Amino acid sequence: MIVHSQSHTHTGSEKPSKSEISEQMETIKTRLSREFISEPEKLAALLKMLHDLSEFELGRFLIKNKGALSGYWTWYCILGFNTSPINSTLERFLLDKTPAVLAMRERFSIFQSLLLENIHAKSVVCSIPCGMMADLLTLKLPNKIGELQFVGIDLDATVFQLAEGLAEELNCTVPCIFLQKNAWELEFKNEFDLITTNGLNIYEKEDSRVVELYRVLYDALKPGGKLICSALTPPPLGTQTSEWDFSKIDINDLAVSATLFRTLLEATWANYRSSEKTLAQLTEAGFEKINIVWDSRKMFPTFCAQKIT
Repeated sequence: MIVHSQSHTHTGSEKPSKSEISEQMETIKTRLSREFISEPEKLAALLKMLHDLSEFELGRFLIKNKGALSGYWTWYCILGFNTSPINSTLERFLLDKTPAVLAMRERFSIFQSLLLENIHAKSVVCSIPCGMMADLLTLKLPNKIGELQFVGIDLDATVFQLAEGLAEELNCTVPCIFLQKNAWELEFKNEFDLITTNGLNIYEKEDSRVVELYRVLYDALKPGGKLICSALTPPPLGTQTSEWDFSKIDINDLAVSATLFRTLLEATWANYRSSEKTLAQLTEAGFEKINIVWDSRKMFPTFCAQKIT
């Protein structure tokens, strides 16, 4: 059973054509030509990378959105690519070598392990922003766990249709409800046994707004309920101390990734926070018994925090 809070249509904008990114392509070419006018070999390499990126759907989406991923493309990078032919060397690098994508895939696996540990019969589990709700729909749940309900909340209602399709593809029998809402404006009180959230804090620059988000999610949980969330820890740049484990990160792959996302796409969406900062923010929001589960690279830790009362 799938219920929506309102009607929606999917626009197909997840897969822009070459003509739809022509303006962004020209803007990037002009900027690179200006910035690297005295480095013709580097400029040529960057323009080739831009061209190669425009040759596949994921690359065109990244160009259009300055390196940010939607719910659909997050799912694609985690598991969805396994059913698609990969003909581009650059796309294969993005999926198999980019440290951030590898950390994201590991983070997804950690989320699933924690969900399986904490889901019980009659649990009401919420994913926000749900995207394609893959974190819940792909769970291998024991048959003995019954009377569950999944709730997907997202500001972008077009993802609900994609989530429906994934639920049907995976033969998910858990009732699903989809609600179009702003995460900061939820009005739920003591509704959910578990909430998973990934991505919202990464796009939010203001620390006070992140704490506000955690408070809203705290209110939405039942007493004893748990929040499973994540955060991106700072890279070795600027004044912040990096927690990354470089024994698990290929430096060459990291350099290529930085060239693609920072130099080529000027990605500015990532707001980094140390594990200590996220612990403090969750505590300020009221959570207790906060556990950290690290990914192997220590780039994308997962936090499991409980609402005691």
